[in-house]
Amino acid sequence: MSVSRIFCLAGLGLGLLAPLTQAQKGDKAGEAQVARIPKERIPPAPPLPPAEALRSFKIESGLRVELVAHEPMIEVPVVIQFDPAGRLWVLEMRGFMPNADGHGETNPVGRVSILEDADGDGDMDRRKVFLDGLVLPRAMLLVRDGLLLCEPPNLWYYPIQHDAPGQRVLVADDFAKDADPTLGPRMNPEHSGNSLLLAMDNWIYSLYHTFRYRFVAGKWTREPMPKRVQWGLAQDDFGRLFYTSNSDQLRGDMVPSHYGAALPPGAKVPGIGVQVARDQTVWPGRINPGVNRGYQPGTLRDDGRLAKFTAACGTGLYRGDALPDEFRGNAFVCEPSANLVRRNLLSESNGIVSARNACRDGEFLTSTDELFRPVNTCTGPDGALYIVDMYHGIIQHRFFLTTYLRQQAEDRGLDKVTTYGRIYRIVPEKGLPPQATRPRAVSSATPSLDLVRLLEHRNGWWRDTAQRLLVERGDASVVPALEKLAHAATDAVARLHALWTLEGMGQLEADTVRVALADPHPKVRAAAVRLAEAWLRPSGRGVSPPTGWRERLLSAIADPAAEMQIQLALTLGEMGPAPDVTAALATLAQKSPVPLAREAAAFSLARLEPAKTEPAGSAPRAEPLTAAEQARFAAGKEMYEVTCLACHQQHGLGQEGLAPPLAGSEWVSGPSERLVRIVLHGMRGPVRVKGQTFELDMPALGVLDDEQIAAVLTYIRREWGHTFSPVAPELVKKVRAETADREAGWTEAELLRVQ
Repeated sequence: MSVSRIFCLAGLGLGLLAPLTQAQKGDKAGEAQVARIPKERIPPAPPLPPAEALRSFKIESGLRVELVAHEPMIEVPVVIQFDPAGRLWVLEMRGFMPNADGHGETNPVGRVSILEDADGDGDMDRRKVFLDGLVLPRAMLLVRDGLLLCEPPNLWYYPIQHDAPGQRVLVADDFAKDADPTLGPRMNPEHSGNSLLLAMDNWIYSLYHTFRYRFVAGKWTREPMPKRVQWGLAQDDFGRLFYTSNSDQLRGDMVPSHYGAALPPGAKVPGIGVQVARDQTVWPGRINPGVNRGYQPGTLRDDGRLAKFTAACGTGLYRGDALPDEFRGNAFVCEPSANLVRRNLLSESNGIVSARNACRDGEFLTSTDELFRPVNTCTGPDGALYIVDMYHGIIQHRFFLTTYLRQQAEDRGLDKVTTYGRIYRIVPEKGLPPQATRPRAVSSATPSLDLVRLLEHRNGWWRDTAQRLLVERGDASVVPALEKLAHAATDAVARLHALWTLEGMGQLEADTVRVALADPHPKVRAAAVRLAEAWLRPSGRGVSPPTGWRERLLSAIADPAAEMQIQLALTLGEMGPAPDVTAALATLAQKSPVPLAREAAAFSLARLEPAKTEPAGSAPRAEPLTAAEQARFAAGKEMYEVTCLACHQQHGLGQEGLAPPLAGSEWVSGPSERLVRIVLHGMRGPVRVKGQTFELDMPALGVLDDEQIAAVLTYIRREWGHTFSPVAPELVKKVRAETADREAGWTEAELLRVQ
């Protein structure tokens, strides 16, 4: 669970760290782990009692932090979710890093607890354990009168029977399978599936996993998906997905990601993984000795505070109704290594969302308590913003832990803080409105018609919960009410929920979609275009599309709304090759004023083009790999997922503003010696890749052995249609010896001299 490398704790000692008996796996060959701050400037970090921890917070004016639950009721919480009855379910990862060596992390001590506010004062005062004896559980989702739970490597479904688990069902045996088999089962929580989310389109999405899930015709089914990283998945009011990746605090899918399934090598859907937040600067409330690479120049400011995100995680889109209106739709991101929570203001232009810090040169929430480890956020049924605090000493998994950090943790006793955990909520300074003014809960006895009315609630938690329950019930008696809501609800978001609820129930009629295609709101029209695909795909419902639909969609490219231009560019690509379709796509690709629509249209045109047979000799043929090289390629694929995928992505095309492409890169096709140097020592500064300049700060991976480096380089030189020669471990050994004195990352100019 990388908890997005949320568990990125690092250390600052004094001077060059004294060597330990055994270097940590996270150490980088040749790096001097030099402390940047004297010991005497680092305050102690004893665990604070909950009341004292509350006093350590500084939050935006007009708000206050309230304690909801704490140890011993809960320990090491990482995920929370409210059930329809308003009770709080907590996933407790109690086995995570019980010491600096990780010894005992596979002990079955994880659990799922149900917390209840019995007296209605806002504090949780009753707990029951739903499941225990779990090994490093890292994701859960309440759905279909049960609980989806990730206990690596499996994804299980547990029916809930009187608050006890029924006979579990295996949904997937590869949900959180370690990419590196040398680590053993369950050994690398930073690179495996996590963050289950039931989205508006009735599919269950996750991070670091390549499938989405849905319960259809009495069984669980799944479809391929692009892999997102790493920890903390959320949706906005329109069903768009947002997430984070370590040092990259906020990305999002501007288009539905299912168009990215089963693409050819080196291809990706435009609009997936867009860098929403470009500013990665952070403003902690204290110095941050807990940063895994704090010894590297530039990681910390001169005052000892973290300069940029390094452990971004716990993405949450606030969709509640308790905080002031200016908070609605804001994106919250946790930074546990800097003891803070960021508030991002989102804006949209031409179908692309961008973010900026709501607090200039400051943060939404900071703490002077080094053990405040926010790792997740969510909106509650009361409209408050909830924050999950692991309150754990070491939050960096042993596989990436540096010697530097280990010494820092042991020097200050952080390695002893292992049995704590808190949950907070953010409310207006004057408190929440009286509970009597808002619905308390729903249950199996709640009439379906009441659930339909909740689709118009101002709080997104109620809308999502009502949609889920309606879909799961499948009560056809409310179909007329849902159709009326889809046509006439005052709020466009309610109309969207009504449409997707009908789709989830299998009750969406073509006429309802036809009306939605003329909706005054462009996001509803765009959703209707997407929903129309069920009738328009060649392999659709087996019936002819409604009269005039095809012509209507083709002419809709004149709709000036960015949402419509983008969605049409993707939907037309689902209709199969035909002259009128390709003509419409060509028009969008050439003339749309929306850049993302042009890119999407070009993407769809490429998908519709029949495969071309290349003339003999037009492209170099790859020499067949030997058995040993083929084994190395297979091992390299697994190593790539561990070390490279978070930045360069599964498709090898990198990420805008973060990582350059590997697929089709002149650096990958160039001399192998250059690639070996980059992996051994990293790369710094500007570099030109496929005509675009990237400002790199790529870390060294010299901790990998010669065989591992040869494997991952063989993989990238033969994946994505590449035909370049494999890399042998003997070459890595030779380059390692030649550059043994190298400490700094390479520059472009230096590497270009290597032939």
